[in-house]
Formats: sequence, C-alpha cells, structure tokens
Amino acid sequence: MRSEDWIGRIRRITNLLLGFFLLAASSRAAVSDWRYLPIWGGDVRTVAVDPANADVVFAGTASGQVYVSQNGGRTWANAGPHLPFPGWVVSNLQFDPNRPTRIWVALRGIWGGGHVASSDDYGKTWISRARAGLPAEEPVYTLALVPGHEGRLYAGTLSGVYGTDDGGDTWRRLTADLPEMQKVTSLLVDISQPDTVVIAGTWRRAYRSADAGKTWSGVFEGMVLDSEVFSMTPVPGQPGTIWATTCGWVYRTLDGGAKWERFKEGFEERRTPSFAALPSGRLLAGTVAGLHISDDGGKTWRRVGDPGISIQSIAFHPSQPNRVIFGTEGSGAWISEDGGLTLRPSTAGMINTRVSAFAVHGKELMVAVNDAGPFSGVYSSRDGGRTFPGFIPLPSVKDIAIHQGRIFAATEKGLFERRGEGWHWVRDLGEGTVEQFIQDGPLLLARTPDRLYELKGKIFTPRPYKHGAPRSAALYGDALWVTDSQGLYRLTADANHTIPTPFEGGRLLRLRDELLLWGPGGTYALTSPDAGWKQLVGEPSRLLPTGDDRRPALLVSGDTVRLFDRQTGKLEDLDVPVPARDISAAEVLDGQLLIGTSGYGVLARDLGGEGGEVKTVAGR
Repeated sequence: MRSEDWIGRIRRITNLLLGFFLLAASSRAAVSDWRYLPIWGGDVRTVAVDPANADVVFAGTASGQVYVSQNGGRTWANAGPHLPFPGWVVSNLQFDPNRPTRIWVALRGIWGGGHVASSDDYGKTWISRARAGLPAEEPVYTLALVPGHEGRLYAGTLSGVYGTDDGGDTWRRLTADLPEMQKVTSLLVDISQPDTVVIAGTWRRAYRSADAGKTWSGVFEGMVLDSEVFSMTPVPGQPGTIWATTCGWVYRTLDGGAKWERFKEGFEERRTPSFAALPSGRLLAGTVAGLHISDDGGKTWRRVGDPGISIQSIAFHPSQPNRVIFGTEGSGAWISEDGGLTLRPSTAGMINTRVSAFAVHGKELMVAVNDAGPFSGVYSSRDGGRTFPGFIPLPSVKDIAIHQGRIFAATEKGLFERRGEGWHWVRDLGEGTVEQFIQDGPLLLARTPDRLYELKGKIFTPRPYKHGAPRSAALYGDALWVTDSQGLYRLTADANHTIPTPFEGGRLLRLRDELLLWGPGGTYALTSPDAGWKQLVGEPSRLLPTGDDRRPALLVSGDTVRLFDRQTGKLEDLDVPVPARDISAAEVLDGQLLIGTSGYGVLARDLGGEGGEVKTVAGR
C-alpha cells in the first residue's frame, strides 16, 4: 500500500471514530489497571478562563487532552475522560458568549482532518458540531463566535472560512470565491460590530469582511505579504483597535482592520503566536522564544522570563488581570501573578509529556523527557516511580546507556555523561545528534545518523563502516550487525558481509540468543548467526526492549500491543489507554510494566494485575 493511501485511510478511520469517542468517552470503562507516573508537563496549545469564574481555567493539548483548573491555573485535572480526543490537536478552545456554560473546541488531526465539538458540562462530555458542509479531511485551526447570535460561528480551515448559523448542524464555505485564502489560523469577530465585521488571518496575510463573511477583501495596507497571522486580539474599551501576531512580529490597527502598522522594536524573536492586552494598558506578546511585554502602547518591547518557552496561548480574567495563564509548546502551563513581569511553571496534574527512554541503575529509575523546552532532560525516581524529585535538563534525549558504572545520554546535541549529580558533554562525538547505544558485556558503541563510534578506554573512536547511513545496530555473535535503508550487514574484525533480509529498511534488536529484525515488513528472528529468518509477525511492527529477562520486549503492531513472556513463550495482549502508535519506550521494574509515550507521559501496570481504573500516582 502506498504511503499516501495508508495516511488517507488513517484519516478516514480517525474521522469515523471521532463521533464515537465524543458520545461514548464519558461512559466508556477505563482499560486495564493502568496508572500515570507523576512527571508533569504538557504541550498546551490553547487556554481559556471561564467568564463567570476567574478561578476556572481550561487547557487543550496537542495530544487531545482537555484539562481544567479550579484554582486559577495552579493545579490541573482531567475535565472529563482522560483522553477525549485521541489523535487530535486541540487547536482552539473558547467559551460561548451566548451560552456561558458551553465550551467549543477546534480540532486538527495529527494525521490530517479536522472537527468541531462542544460541551455543556465543562468538558465532562462532548458533542460533535461538524456535520453537513464542513470538510472532514481539513484541519480546523480556530473558531470565532458571534455575540448576540446564538448558533452563529466561523471556523478557520485549510481551504478558508466556513460559517454556520445553526450551531454546527450545517456549514457553508464563505470564501469559495477566494481560492488564495487558505490556512486560516486566526479569526476575529469585531466586538464593536459583531453583526458584520469579521477578520481572518491566513498563512500569507489578513482578510476582512464587512458583511458577515459574504464577501472578503485582502488587507494590503501596512501588513507585509507572507505574514502568517497567528492571532488577533481586540483592545477592550478601544473600538477598532486590534493587535495581530504574525511570523514577523506584531501589528496594530486602529480602524477595525483596514490599515495596519508593524511594531518590532525590542523584540528578540519575530515569530509571535499569542497576545494579550491587559486592562492596565500593558501588552503581552508570546513568542516562540519567551514572553515580551510593552508598557508604552507597543512602541518598545522587552523580553521577560525564560527564553526557552514557546508561548502558544495567553488568557486572563478581567476581574483578576494580574493573574495571567500561558499555554506553552511542550513546557506545559505557566502562570504570572504580576501581569507578566514574572512567570513560573504551573503544570501539576498535566500528563502530556513525550518520553523517549528508560534506564535503571540500582534503585534509580531514569526517564528521558523530550520536546519540553526547559523541562527536557532526565527525571529520576528512587521509589519505583512514585515520586520524581530529581531532574537535570538536557537537550532532547534519544537513549540512555549504563555501562560499567558509567551513565551516558544520547541527545540531539551530542553525547553526555553523568558525573556525580550533573551531566557533562562528551566532545568525542561533536554536537550533532546521537541516536542509539549498542552494548554487550565490555563493548559499548554509539550510533549517529551517519557514523558508528566505539568506546575504547575513556574515548569514543570511529568504528569503520562503509555502507549507507546506519539506521540501527546490534552486537550478536562475534559481530556488529548494522542496517541502513537498503540492507543488513554483518561486520567482523576481518570481514564485511551483506546478509539477505525479508524486507528493506528494518531495525535490529537483540534479545539474549536471538537477533530480531522489525519494521514495515513485520518481525523476524535469527536463532543463530548462520540460521535463516523466522517470521514472528507479518504486519508492520515495532519492538521495544524492556530490560527484563522474562518479559524482554513489547511488540506494537497497528493498534495491537503485546508483551512477550519468555517463560510461557507467548505474547500477552495489552489493552492500553492511549493510541498504540504513540508508545515510544518500555521498561519492567519491580514487577510493573512501564510504558513511555509520545504525549501521554509514563503509564504503569502491575504485571498480572486485574482490571481497574486509569489512575494517577500521587507525587510531589
């Protein structure tokens, strides 16, 4: 099957199943006896404060979770089901100005597609609002609701703006006459003229409608062409004043969007996804490299706080304007109590982290978390994962190795070794990505995208290798086995053999006396270096080592997850509460199976336990 056909099939299945998840998520029984380990974090794409209660804040993530805070963003919990929108990014979340207890979300699929949903019980259950007319194959980036017109809203999609007057029962494309009006990532209904004026920000410029979306005209005065418009924010009490954030700083209009002026003095980063205008007159601009503030109407700006956070959304309540909530890409929620002058992370309860690797050293469990800004690095627990008091930041970690008492981390910016309580960069491999460690007894190798290195004494030295870019490697028998995109090679001290394989592009894993090859062609095993391949699984699959002798590997095939039990010789089916494709690492520790995920943190289950609820392990 061609890759585009496969992706299209995934999109269709995802869209068909979404309605089921929306209607059944709240009543569907939790799968198995899984619990989440307390490594807090999140990829928060949208935040919104309840207009009726300044202490109630909602946050939507890039993995389909919706969280609620009852204490102004200090701690978080699931608003309803632990995963209401599996496979979807919650790209926009808004309260309905006409029905204050209703929440709307815009969704874009990780594999494509889009959707709109609403909740009338603060996120406990959701109802599909993307019915006739809204193309299911297009992502929905944003929404705009119209004060005074219940049921009327606009949706920004890949092909333009769609509108509905009946709460989503029927939609119509409002920009069909403007094929260049694509990827609408921001929408604003002018609060001073809600019946008529709508402004849409696209991937190249802004457009304006003065007749409720019937006709549109491009904004050509003041706004640079090729400026993707990420957000638009009106200034309360100043009719016609709107701020727009773009990939090239920020713009202001004083006449409702006809003319714009750009402001950039003092910015240390141009790409600006989010904005807020506080009642005090202070302006907050969230960039991909931290928060910038202005106290002189936007003439000058200065960066405050951590430049390592990418701020995707900003929210506050008019009754408590100094308390500002920030949603960040990978770094969770942040909060300011002084109108943005200082920020601190506030992510307790959010479990939306990307985990890439585990390692166990004595009583210490190490967990590598990636793509989390200043919270990327290695987390440490000495009580079996109940608490994680230890954390040391590192560039995104690909693998961890413990070799003869030494601890190494392979990262996107080189190799690091832990010495004492700190990690130190190892210059032998430079500053490029290190992807994998390969070890067996006294041997330790490191694989980069284009080379192999072997640890000799205290130094990593290049290992001779003359084939394509190495994709995986394993030590088996008396040789180093390496795959590239075309084949498999067995490297010894005096020979270099090409080994026939059942398919190309596979990856290797050694389990005691067997060498396994897995990938798009299935999973196959060699029981000795000179034996033939034995098929274990025919469908595309992945193997994740667990570090355990009895249960040494997790096998992921499509939506099926199985744990191999060497004692029984069988594969045990596991019912996991997250999409199987997002499982990224596995470890068996003290009688429990740990699963690392891309977007859902670490799940744990007692091996052999009976069913129960999905739980969160309490931790500090």
